[in-house]
Amino acid sequence: MNLVKFGCWGLLLVVGCNGKLTPDPGDGIAGSGGEHSVAGSAGKYVGTAGHAGAGVGGHGGADVGTAGNGQAGFTFGGSNYGTGGVDGVAGNGTGGVDGVAGYASGGVAGYGTGGDFTTAGIGGSICTNCGGAPPVGSLGQPCIPGGLVTEADGSPAKTQIRVLTHCNDGLSCNAQGQCVAVPDCPQSGDLCVMRRAALSEGSGGGSGSMGGSSSVGTAGTGTGGNGQAVYISMDASGVTALTSSESRVYWVEYGTRDPLGNYKHDGALLAYTIADGTTSVVASGLEGPIGVELTTSHAYVYVDGARPIGTPAHSQLLRVPLAGGSAELVQDGARPSSFAAAGSRAFWIRNYTEGNPAIFSMTSDANAVPTEYLSGSFYGTSLTIDATDLYYSTDQGLMRSAIASAAPVALGITAGEFVLHGDGVFGLESISAGGLLRRAPKSGGEYLRVRALGSGTPSRLRAVGDRYFLSVAQSGHWTGWGWASTPQVLTAGFVGTEPPIRLLDRTTQTTSADQLWVGTADTLYWSDGRTIYKQPLPTP
Repeated sequence: MNLVKFGCWGLLLVVGCNGKLTPDPGDGIAGSGGEHSVAGSAGKYVGTAGHAGAGVGGHGGADVGTAGNGQAGFTFGGSNYGTGGVDGVAGNGTGGVDGVAGYASGGVAGYGTGGDFTTAGIGGSICTNCGGAPPVGSLGQPCIPGGLVTEADGSPAKTQIRVLTHCNDGLSCNAQGQCVAVPDCPQSGDLCVMRRAALSEGSGGGSGSMGGSSSVGTAGTGTGGNGQAVYISMDASGVTALTSSESRVYWVEYGTRDPLGNYKHDGALLAYTIADGTTSVVASGLEGPIGVELTTSHAYVYVDGARPIGTPAHSQLLRVPLAGGSAELVQDGARPSSFAAAGSRAFWIRNYTEGNPAIFSMTSDANAVPTEYLSGSFYGTSLTIDATDLYYSTDQGLMRSAIASAAPVALGITAGEFVLHGDGVFGLESISAGGLLRRAPKSGGEYLRVRALGSGTPSRLRAVGDRYFLSVAQSGHWTGWGWASTPQVLTAGFVGTEPPIRLLDRTTQTTSADQLWVGTADTLYWSDGRTIYKQPLPTP
């Protein structure tokens, strides 16, 4: 399990629709029939369509050309994916600023009211076939239908994926097959809002509009006089990490700043009790919490110090009793890159930027202090435990050591992210067409591919009982600033041949907020940084 470590800011994802500009006949190159696969009446600029017909890359626009109902357009008119906007601002209604648009209440990459910069909103969607009508999956529109789809055809990753009937981000599908605002929990068997986090003043909307931005953690590094990385405090707000035990879901909220950027010292660790649906504060007054992991007795919380934005962060690892109480310092300056628990005993890898890398251990005793379990050159972020052994990755491959005492054994397995199930080590393999699940014996040996996972790049593999969850990044689209991928969450069983289920298919990318999810035996909990959603797993 990984602690969330770096900051995440912003998403510039914009789409424009219905671009139609009456061309200047004096500038026409293509004319009727067009040039360079261009159609239209007196198209302007090479590769660009006019009022009628499609240019290269979309309706009334081409290759970031000059057609469109205002500015130029790459897809369906507009400048940098935007109709009649400025600097890539999209929207068939009210645009936003710097590449933001939405159909309702500030959604990203849709129609209507925009927000500011990295704004997300209710019902925002990527416009792929506009023509003036709101797309399927938007607020008040029909739900996006589910079913079985075949992905990565012609490759080893080919498989069927079970897609659920769903709507765009921030919306749920009601019994009438229409997209509506997600209701607050409790809901029986339906997607619902479990928590709406407090955001800093000026960082965006609250419960409804969801405008504004939500950053996750600190980021940005420089090099100090001793050659080590110096982490710089960045703007952060909202939910920054999620994890769970068998009975509760835990998360941390970074805390808030006033309009001048002064931190209010209100970071908190919270818990949701699954059995009765109640939420409680486990610890408050945390200074910029950005990661949380669990043992059976404590929550280990990573904080960045919430220093003034642009100044060096002050990293610390704390622990808090799960029963509630004050946070105590575990390690000053620590940036754990991976964490695992053997009952009440904690293990974590100290980030290589904090000096010589090492695996540390700590018991649950009241006066316990962290001790170095093992030093060495560690690779990746995987640290996993079964009943007797600790597994970890090095530059020499996967290693195993008894929990009781450090006695490393090389398993001859390629290093990388992995989970344990039964007598096997399971990892992910990424090929050009998609991803696969592979398995090697715990005793050592080579990986064998056991399951095709369809298209996209797989990551963040997690095991919960006989089920596993993973993130998938589908290749995306050009935003004007780079390629943005579409984040998804899949689940499947270690045993059986049922198709993997796509539980979450987001229409926007919000950087590390896309990794804010945790799966349990029957539910996926996920967050966009502002809101935590509870999504029951479908029954067979």
